[in-house]
Amino acid sequence: MSWDASLECGCCGHDLIDRNYTHNTSRMIYGALQDAGVVLPNPDGHGTVAWWGHLNGMTGPEGAAYLDAILTHLAKDPGRYRAMNPENGWGNYDDLVTVLTEMRDAVPEHPTAWRASG
Repeated sequence: MSWDASLECGCCGHDLIDRNYTHNTSRMIYGALQDAGVVLPNPDGHGTVAWWGHLNGMTGPEGAAYLDAILTHLAKDPGRYRAMNPENGWGNYDDLVTVLTEMRDAVPEHPTAWRASG
């Protein structure tokens, strides 16, 4: 299973970037968010929104800042996060960083909106 995220251009409605990656690396992302002090919302009292669900609906710049917080904390301790690489080989720290960096760097100056699902 994987999560999917795309960035829709506000000018033409086309996707500027469309990426997906395995949920097997989500533990790394949640660890980075915790280290960043990001508290995910709890809209219904029954748990938190998934990290990608929090990205869903953000503007391009909001999403870029969110992804940057994740990337910043992943970069602070690569050894810790590489140790979380899934044993089954589906996903890894280095590829996750590449995907998240591509997503963050795809944000243009004109209006955009993130769509994410998992």
